[in-house]
Amino acid sequence: MKAKAQAFFSGPMTINLREELRRIRQKSIASRKHADLVWRQLCSVVATSGSSVNAEAFMERYEDDLRFDRLPTTATARTKVILRVLEKTKVPRMREQKAKNLSDNYSIVKSLGGPEQATEIMLKLKGKKEKQTWVRQFKGVGQKYSNDIWMDIGDPDFNDSVALDSRVKAFAKALGLNDKSSKLESELLDFAKSCNLTGWELDRLIYNFGNQILRSIKSSGRDDAA
Repeated sequence: MKAKAQAFFSGPMTINLREELRRIRQKSIASRKHADLVWRQLCSVVATSGSSVNAEAFMERYEDDLRFDRLPTTATARTKVILRVLEKTKVPRMREQKAKNLSDNYSIVKSLGGPEQATEIMLKLKGKKEKQTWVRQFKGVGQKYSNDIWMDIGDPDFNDSVALDSRVKAFAKALGLNDKSSKLESELLDFAKSCNLTGWELDRLIYNFGNQILRSIKSSGRDDAA
């Protein structure tokens, strides 16, 4: 399977994945212009944690319901508002915990001077380790999101990174890799390099086109067998 995947990425494609990657990169970099970038990213963590089902619907409520200056300043009222949005947009899994996490993160952002000041701090950080450590001060941000938050905004320090979520692990398993290995990220980075891709590019392709890519790989394998 791994060899078939390498051949697939190297050969002609129905979808111009290189062009799609260029568009995703442009969108990621453009997102850095938001003055409240930190808060937007923390809302996105809540939207996608455990599952990205209905994440887009949740983020569509950002301006009306989730923007930092629109939320109640008291924790109880704020948590209720966030929970109500999670319920209305049908974001799955652990809604109460997600609402509490985001409400707690509001307090952390406020302690940093607010979303604009926190964003200024975020964008002045240097080096991968410092950036990962800084975002992990927020509730709900673990190892996966300490990469993913930065990858979402196209940070160059994370070009050779992969955010190990369920989609990535399922893709790795389909390639024949051990999805429970402690070395999975480095193995995926080696695989990406063999396909003339960066880790960021492989990660974004898996997230946006993973199932379609696997179907195409399997289909090409059947064609070769014929």
